[in-house]
Amino acid sequence: MEGAAMLEDVYRSIARQWRVLVVVASLVAVAATVLGLIWPDRYTATASVTVEAIPAADGSTPDVNMETQRLIARSTEVLSIAVDEIEDTSVSGLRSQLEVTIPRGSQVLEFRVTTGDAERSAELANTIATAYLDQRTAAAQRRISEASDALASTAEELRAQLAALEPENPLRLSLEGQVRALDTQRAVLIATSINAGSLIDPATPPEDSNTPGLYVFVGAGIFLGLFVGAFVALIWDRVKESRRPRAARGDAEKRVTEG
Repeated sequence: MEGAAMLEDVYRSIARQWRVLVVVASLVAVAATVLGLIWPDRYTATASVTVEAIPAADGSTPDVNMETQRLIARSTEVLSIAVDEIEDTSVSGLRSQLEVTIPRGSQVLEFRVTTGDAERSAELANTIATAYLDQRTAAAQRRISEASDALASTAEELRAQLAALEPENPLRLSLEGQVRALDTQRAVLIATSINAGSLIDPATPPEDSNTPGLYVFVGAGIFLGLFVGAFVALIWDRVKESRRPRAARGDAEKRVTEG
């Protein structure tokens, strides 16, 4: 009963200040409508890239850590490559517009770029995706080159040792075998095929904006306006009641009771 009485009291307070409710609700609804009219359009374009396992220098093929690749895709090294291909942008600007996601259970990276222009969103998404593949390929080639140089250096040291030995020295056969093995390993390493991945789904300019339609803003404004208006009306009524003389409040309560 107390709860019902309290709700009734709240209803009466709001009803007494219905003008406040209407004014506040109208102001909020109008503000939401204006906001919907001036809210800038945003467009998101997505480019999808497969991430392939790259053989290591020792010939093994380690598993791909997709979370690590996601972080690399947003790294300064990758975005710097993209910046060189795009006008009027920066690494920090690209990073703020870029979201990289991994579809569950896949070896795919999705490059999602959001800007105020559909064409530019698609251009940036494709450029960043291509920059990621270029960076990954270059990193693999760099590792192979370093490993190849190390093998060549070791082989040269063994050849120098071999040249210093007498023709009949039994160590020559062992050193010659090591040199041949190093040369073979280096040739295999140089011939290693690098497939960092591919752009399987290039981004296209989105037709629809991410921004909610005007009707959404208007509907939300009406709903929020009624809520805020009711709250303001309730507070307004409570403040007015607290400022009325005690006798006047008593008479009003008496009339309500008798009624």
